[in-house]
Amino acid sequence: MKAPMTGQRWGRVIDLAFGAAVLLLTVMFYLSYQIKASLSNSNRWTLHTYEVLSTLDDLQATVLEAESSRRGYVLSANHELRERFLSDTVRLPDLLQRLNYLTRDDRDQQQRQKVLADLTGRKIATMAASVNNLDRRGFRRVEQERTTQEGALLMSKIQSRIAEMKGDEQNLLGKRRDTEQRTVSVLFFVVWTGTAAGMLILLVTYGIARSEARSHRAAADALEAANSDIVNLSEMAQYLLSCSRLGEAGEIVSRYGARFFQGDSGGVYLFDSAREFLVESAGWGSRRRAPFEADQCWALRLGQPHLARQDSDLRCRHSEEAAADICIPLAAHHETLGVFHLATTSAETAVAFQGKMTMAVAFAEQVALGLRNLQLREQLRELSIRDPVTGLMNRRYMEESLLREMSRAVRKTLPLSVVMIDVDHFKLFNDSFGHEAGDMVLREFANLLERQLRGSDLACRYGGEEFILILPEASRESAREKAEMIRESVKQLKLFSGSRPLGKITISAGIALFPADGENSHQLLTAADAALYRAKEAGRDRVETAPGARKL
Repeated sequence: MKAPMTGQRWGRVIDLAFGAAVLLLTVMFYLSYQIKASLSNSNRWTLHTYEVLSTLDDLQATVLEAESSRRGYVLSANHELRERFLSDTVRLPDLLQRLNYLTRDDRDQQQRQKVLADLTGRKIATMAASVNNLDRRGFRRVEQERTTQEGALLMSKIQSRIAEMKGDEQNLLGKRRDTEQRTVSVLFFVVWTGTAAGMLILLVTYGIARSEARSHRAAADALEAANSDIVNLSEMAQYLLSCSRLGEAGEIVSRYGARFFQGDSGGVYLFDSAREFLVESAGWGSRRRAPFEADQCWALRLGQPHLARQDSDLRCRHSEEAAADICIPLAAHHETLGVFHLATTSAETAVAFQGKMTMAVAFAEQVALGLRNLQLREQLRELSIRDPVTGLMNRRYMEESLLREMSRAVRKTLPLSVVMIDVDHFKLFNDSFGHEAGDMVLREFANLLERQLRGSDLACRYGGEEFILILPEASRESAREKAEMIRESVKQLKLFSGSRPLGKITISAGIALFPADGENSHQLLTAADAALYRAKEAGRDRVETAPGARKL
């Protein structure tokens, strides 16, 4: 009876073991399915969070770009900037609508989005009012300054609201990551607590789960790397927007280029002033390029990125031997600035190279946009301080420079002379030959002044046919010698309107010395004007010193 009982007992054990194995297998499959679903759902929400963050970045960048275009249009009346402003404002409602759609599952974010939409609408209205006022009534400084102040306050609130929404999304992202980690930990626990009877099944299930976990981890790492790249690109763009000169921007591009493309050599090459050669503006790695012509780069000739990985690929003539070359045109605001070149030092897989190519395109776009904005700011600054007819500094710049030079003269106990010059009978040129001939006379006279003056001297157009010379460290006698030299040189000019000679051109000048003839800028300019008036009363084509000055 024992043997049968023993057999029955082992049979029951086997049955129980088999049942336990089947149950374990069932549980394993069930848990695996649930974990996979949880991971997939978590991954979907992670992607959703990145989409919200990307939309917020696009919204902020578009508002900033619209404000920059509006400000540029107000300062320069450039209709291309106006069209760009209108294009940016058209995009903003779509971005807000998309943000509203993406945050529909989050009540708090929806409330923030509504406030953000209201602020953005007010910002659009403020900018549009500024542009409309400019179109209808022209530039009015007080109105535009008030609009700029109001726009700056709204922009600050918009950025604050965007920062709050991004912070909330980052918190959600962290919580989802924690959930993912706990889910993976549960999976490992189930696998390692499996019984020997279901080891084979558990190993298969474990392998599947491990594969899924690795895939998810790789996806999470890739998303993390992409987010890090986006953050770094955004950070670089902010630095570029804050630059005041091209050399400073080149240093920033060099540092971030070395960070993005570690182990590779690269550089940014910009057209020179004549647009004949491309000169290195930023570079990293061991290689440096001499200036080269545009037709030596296939990317510039084709107007699109050019790749060369294999020996059979067509390489640019400006590149040296490398494992692979990438050339990308730098274009922004319908303007080609130069080219971005990257030379890899080692062979890479197709997938790795494609990732590097994607990063290079994004990097080039941000660099082009930042450099173009810097160029536009420099152009606007030049327009604000230079006279458009003669190219000399305008009256506002002259007044600022005169105050600065007067302070320097007092500090160093040095003389400072001011010469006020008037082109004699200038109205006659306009009446006889037309305003174009008059403008030509002013331009030629301005060119003569720049040739005659020292590097420390400053020539400005004061208004109409009147010019001001600021001569630091110049005594009354040396200022008079300089004025007489200019007066004699002007009479040697031979100008023509078409084939008609304009005749002899003469000037009258008045000299004032600081502080003998005036203790402030107004008194000094008044004294110079009085001396000029005496020169014109005495018959023109002569130089006079200030009325109260002692004779030399």
